[in-house]
Amino acid sequence: MINRNKDKAGFSAGFTLVELIISGVIILLVSVTVYSVFASGISVWKRVNQAKSKGYALRLAVEKMDSELRNSFKHSAIPFEGAEDSFYFAGLSGGQVSRIGYFLDDEDNFCRRQQSYSEIFEKGDNGEVKQLIPSVKKLKCAYSYFDNASGEYKWKDEWVKGKQDTLPQAVEIELTFEGPDGQETKFVKTVFIPVGTGEQKIELTQ
Repeated sequence: MINRNKDKAGFSAGFTLVELIISGVIILLVSVTVYSVFASGISVWKRVNQAKSKGYALRLAVEKMDSELRNSFKHSAIPFEGAEDSFYFAGLSGGQVSRIGYFLDDEDNFCRRQQSYSEIFEKGDNGEVKQLIPSVKKLKCAYSYFDNASGEYKWKDEWVKGKQDTLPQAVEIELTFEGPDGQETKFVKTVFIPVGTGEQKIELTQ
């Protein structure tokens, strides 16, 4: 009797197979929940850091572009040329006359190109190219000009050499970014060029 009671007591003090399975499932669910919360936190942290990094890169790029455009000047060998998604102008870099440009490359990076005076006369896309801002969906540029017919300053999406006497009065740059949720964010910057008058040789109606 004593031994039999001891066996029953020992059996009832242990865990059954069902209890072990239930305990394992509970532990698994808790582990998955903790991991999900941790992974979500890491994801949010990464997105915040990426946004801060892109914001910092944007600020540096815009400050440099603003400074170089404001200090651009008229040069017979380096005319100001502007398209809807790029623009080039004469500027000083390191104390030397250079052709400086900003554009969007094939991998959606907002880039800066610098060509020395000798490289301007060489064929091909030479010069030093630096990526400034990654993951830019679209770059749109506009140029302020003086309309001889109306006597007013207006905007157009190109600045072709030979049609203008000087630099545009201002350049408007619009950068479009696409967030993880598919929402588009636009950044617009207008830079006024002190030596630019926006005069044109050819009427727009021609």
